[in-house]
Amino acid sequence: MPAIESKGAVGIGSLKLGVDALGGFVGFGCTIASILALFVVVPDLVADIGVDALQLRFVYAVSMALGFMIVRMGAYVIARRKCTVLFAGAIIGLAAMAAVLFAPISFTAVRVVCQIVSAVGLSFLALQWFSYLCSQPNRIILMLVAAGVAAGIAGCLIEQYLVREAARIVILAMWATSFGCMVALVRFRSEDALPLAIGNKESDKRSKILWTSTIMLSFSSFEFGFTVSVASEVGATAVCLGAAIVAAALLAVDWMNRRMITERSMSPLKPPLTMLAFVALFLFGDVVQVVSLCVLSALFSIYTVFGWAAMVEHVRISRLAPLRTFSKARLMDYCGMAFGLICGYAVFLMAQQGGLLAVQVSAAIAIAYSFLAAFCHKARFPESGVEDVGRASLPETKGLWKKRCRAVSEQHGLSERQYEVLMLVAQGRNAKYIEQTLTISLSTAQTHIRNIYRKTGVHSRQELLNLIENTKLYGED
Repeated sequence: MPAIESKGAVGIGSLKLGVDALGGFVGFGCTIASILALFVVVPDLVADIGVDALQLRFVYAVSMALGFMIVRMGAYVIARRKCTVLFAGAIIGLAAMAAVLFAPISFTAVRVVCQIVSAVGLSFLALQWFSYLCSQPNRIILMLVAAGVAAGIAGCLIEQYLVREAARIVILAMWATSFGCMVALVRFRSEDALPLAIGNKESDKRSKILWTSTIMLSFSSFEFGFTVSVASEVGATAVCLGAAIVAAALLAVDWMNRRMITERSMSPLKPPLTMLAFVALFLFGDVVQVVSLCVLSALFSIYTVFGWAAMVEHVRISRLAPLRTFSKARLMDYCGMAFGLICGYAVFLMAQQGGLLAVQVSAAIAIAYSFLAAFCHKARFPESGVEDVGRASLPETKGLWKKRCRAVSEQHGLSERQYEVLMLVAQGRNAKYIEQTLTISLSTAQTHIRNIYRKTGVHSRQELLNLIENTKLYGED
């Protein structure tokens, strides 16, 4: 794709990233920084409006959930109109945040309304960036997400250390940069930024793996809200952000080398680490509490990257509607975040009263998470492969085979017509059958088959079948 082979490309690892991919990284990183700043930095900057920081964070979480619900309800119309609604909402949200940070508004109700509008606009911008990720070559998605998350967290950390006026300017500049990068991508490479208007009913169906990705992202958002509440009360926000930066940066570096860190390799580690962090959070002294918060922050960073990458892959392979699929998931995420904000503050107050109730509630959260993680692990990482399923699972096997064919097509840069030919060749059909089925000439069918062999590097139908069978979907070994 042009995003990987354009002129003036910059080499990163084994890849050559064009200017558009680098612009996407900057814009996506600024979006992450803006979302984090909304919950970490902005509440302390506007604490003089008569609403405390916890209330503001709760309002932001509910408002962003509202924005995703709006897009979910009108996703197909928005996609067909080339995301005009999203662009309008994003620019209105940017203006509302400028009013919140700089305008001398004396009425508390007006400022709260501006806060709500800004959060809704930011959710619209996040949806546009998810659509952009869905259009990128699969070889750079995980690296782009990991590096973007690391850069975004670093930007938020910088904002926190700036003086109040400088922080306001930088926050607004981050929002404007993110929006500007998206506008530039749509202007010059609309095919890489705007989502397809998928309107069939199949776009509403999601696999078990996508559902479990949504569930784990929702718990990660709850974990984020819980950590933000507690960390802000104990003054450990900067340290937690540092731990999250390190975790995301390690993922990006690992991807550029051997990609040894995968979600499956991390899945046995996260449940015990999460449970231990929640139990130890209020059980020991201040040092252990800060370490526990850092562990939760690092795990949140890692699984945010894995969750976004998993959703991107399944949207691409299953040909789902990006706006509708992502808005459904993020609606659940920000509802979970709102609950986590309240829960974290409540547990912190319990701990301040000196009782064991805070420890008991944290332990209950840890136990509930362990059951949730066990359920999701079984669905995401089944022990048996496709070759071991019986006749009762034949429809699912066909679905997996189709997804593997789509993954091969994505990985080797096949066109949509070549993907259709690949599906027929994988079913054992010859060129004559392909000619009649696709209503093309025999020579064209044979040319497509030769091009598929050339692009995938195989020399026979059996080698092609082996390639498809050995192609792993997200979360498989």
